[in-house]
Amino acid sequence: MVRKLLFLTALLLPATLYAKSYGEFDIAPARQWVERVPAQIDFDVPRKLARYGIYDILSDHQVHIVNGGGTAHYFRTVRKCLTKAGVQNASELTIDFDPSYQRLILHEVTILRGGQRSSALDPASIRVIEKEDDSQEGIYDGRLTALLFLKDVRAGDIIDSSWSIEGANPILHGHYADQYDLRSDVPSHVIRHRLVWASGAPRPLFRSTLAPVPGREDLVWEVHDEPAIDLEDTLPSWYEPGETIDVSDFASWKDVAEWAVSTFDPDDESLAAVHDLADKIRHEHADDPVTAAIRFVQDDIRYLGLEIGRNSHEPRQPAEILEQRWGDCKEKALLLSLLLRELGLDADPALVNTKAKHRLDDRLPSPFAFDHVVVHAVRNGKPYWIDPTIADQGGTLDTIETPNDARALVVNDGTTALTRIETVHHGRTVVEEIYAARDAASPTSLVVRTTYSGTDADAMRADLSTMDAEELARGRINHYASDHPSIAAVHPPHIDDDRLHNVIVIDEHYSIRDLWKRGEWTYYPRAIEPSLDKPKTVIRSMPLAFDYPLDIVQKATFRFPGGAELESKPFSRTTRAFKLSFTPREQSRVVTLEYTLHALRDSIPASEVPKHLMALNEIDDEIGCTIKPAFTTSAEMRVVGGGHLSEWVLGVAVVLAAAAFGVVRFRKLSEN
Repeated sequence: MVRKLLFLTALLLPATLYAKSYGEFDIAPARQWVERVPAQIDFDVPRKLARYGIYDILSDHQVHIVNGGGTAHYFRTVRKCLTKAGVQNASELTIDFDPSYQRLILHEVTILRGGQRSSALDPASIRVIEKEDDSQEGIYDGRLTALLFLKDVRAGDIIDSSWSIEGANPILHGHYADQYDLRSDVPSHVIRHRLVWASGAPRPLFRSTLAPVPGREDLVWEVHDEPAIDLEDTLPSWYEPGETIDVSDFASWKDVAEWAVSTFDPDDESLAAVHDLADKIRHEHADDPVTAAIRFVQDDIRYLGLEIGRNSHEPRQPAEILEQRWGDCKEKALLLSLLLRELGLDADPALVNTKAKHRLDDRLPSPFAFDHVVVHAVRNGKPYWIDPTIADQGGTLDTIETPNDARALVVNDGTTALTRIETVHHGRTVVEEIYAARDAASPTSLVVRTTYSGTDADAMRADLSTMDAEELARGRINHYASDHPSIAAVHPPHIDDDRLHNVIVIDEHYSIRDLWKRGEWTYYPRAIEPSLDKPKTVIRSMPLAFDYPLDIVQKATFRFPGGAELESKPFSRTTRAFKLSFTPREQSRVVTLEYTLHALRDSIPASEVPKHLMALNEIDDEIGCTIKPAFTTSAEMRVVGGGHLSEWVLGVAVVLAAAAFGVVRFRKLSEN
C-alpha cells in the first residue's frame, strides 16, 4: 500500500458507461490501462507465515501519469483469512481519500470460498466518515475514510478487492512524486508496483535497490515471498525498516525550491499588513524588535492547520493569518520570514523533515520529502534557524535553540541543494538535592533545586503551561515518593522563569520520615535513569534510539552530624551513544554524589547494541550508592563544646540560607 494517499495526484478521467455514483464514491470497472494480474490462490499458506491471521497473496499498485501531470492510482489486494482473528481483521476494508481533489472508485470486492466466487460489494454497507487523525494536534486535512463491512467472511476465505483513486491536487503544478513500499505489516506472496505514463508525459526519475522488471516500456517492480515487517522498539525516527522506491519528476532540489517559491508567494495586501506590524513592533520593542517578532508569531498566532486541498502545501496569505490569529507551520513560517525581512534580516521559510532528518540525503527531490516548515534567517552573515510553532520559547535570536532537523530546503530563488542544519544546543538539566539529617529518628530535610536551560527550559515551560500549581506539586512530590513513601511537602514548589536567558528554576522543600531507620539507604539518580532504560527487544537487527541532545547533572548532598560511610567508588562509562560519570565525595561530615550524563549521538547501530547493553548492565550494578550515616548518641550531642548539635544546626541553616539567597538573586535577575 502506498504510504500517503493524501499526496496521490490524478487527473479525473471520464466515467465509463457502467459507472454508478453513490455520493462520495463511484462503483465502476477498472480503467482500460490497468493490467489484471493473475493471483495464485491454489496453494496452502503455512499458518506460521500469517500475521494477524492474514496472508497477502497479491498486493498490486498501478499508477497512470497523464500528460500535464495528472495521475490515477489503482489498488488491488488479494488476501487469505487463515484464522478467526484473520476474519476479524480482514473483513473491514478502509480506504482514505481527499474529496477536495480526489474521487474514489470501487471496482470489486469478491469472496472466494471452495472454488466459488461471490460478490461482497454492497453499496448499502459502505460508510464514509471523516478521518481527522491529527485533530488533537490542531491539524484538519479534510480526508474521508470509506469503510466496507463485509458479510459472512469465514476462516479460509480469500478476499479479492480493488479500487482506484483519481483526482489532481492543483498545488502540484503538474508534477508527480511518491514513494512506494516493498514491505508490508503482513507477509506477502507478491508485492507489485507498476508505473505507466501517457504519450508526451515526462518519464519520472526513480531510486531503488530493486531493478524494474526488464523488457517493458512501463516500469514494474515486484518482490516475492516477503515476510512481514517486525518493528523493534525504540527506533530512531529516521530509520526506514522496509525497502522503498522513490519516484519523482523533479530533476533536482533546485526544481523543488522553485516550486516552493511560487507556493510561498505573498500578495500585496499581506506585504502591507506585515510592514505595518513591523513598524508597531519596532516602536514598542526598540531594544530588541527581532526577539519580539519571533515571540509574536510563536505565542500570539495559535497553531491550527486546515490542510485541505491546496492548503496541504500552500500557506494561506499572511494578511488572513494576522486577522484570524491562527495558522499552521508553513503559514507561521511565511509570516515570520516576512516580519524578519522588514526588520533587516535575510529570512526565508525552510522545509524540513522532523523524522527523516539526514536521511533526506538519500531521497529523490520531492515536495513530499518534508513534514514541517521552519525559518532560516541570516544576520551579519550568521545563519539562524527558528521554529515558529514553539510557543513560549525562551532566549533571543542569538541564543534560541536550533531545531534538530539536520537538513533543510530553504525557500528562495538561490537554492540549489539541501542545506545542512548545524544544531546549536544549550539545553541542560541540573538537579541539586540536599538531605540534612539530625539523627536516625528525626525527619530528614530535603531541599531540591532543579535548573532547566535551553531546550530543557522550553520543554518545561511548555509542560508548566498545561498545569496549575496543585498539579505541579502533586507530580513533583509523587516523583520523590517512589523512593520516600513517607515524604511530606514543607512548602509548595516555587518557580522562577527567566525567559530572556531561557532558564527555569524550581525549588522544592520536603520532610522525610524514617529514611535512616535501617541504618543505611541506597541512593539512585532518578533524573538520569530513564535515559538509560534497556529496550524490550535486546537481540536486534535494527538500530537503537538514544535521547539526543541530552545533558543532565544530578548532584545529591548529604549532611550528617557524624559523617557517613560509602560503599561506592567513582566510575565513568563511555559508549557510542553517551558518556556517564559518577563522583562520590566525603568531607567533614558532608557526602556529595555527582552524576553527569551527556549524549553523544541519537542512535546505536544494531551491531553495537550488545556492547551498549553490556555497559548499561555494568551501570545498573554501580549507579546506586549505599550510604551508612554515623549518627552520634543523644548524650554526645548534648556535650557542651562538643559541637555536634550546634554544627549540624549551623550546617542546615547555611544550606537553607544559601538556597534562599539563590532564589532571591534569581528572582532579581528575572526582574531585570
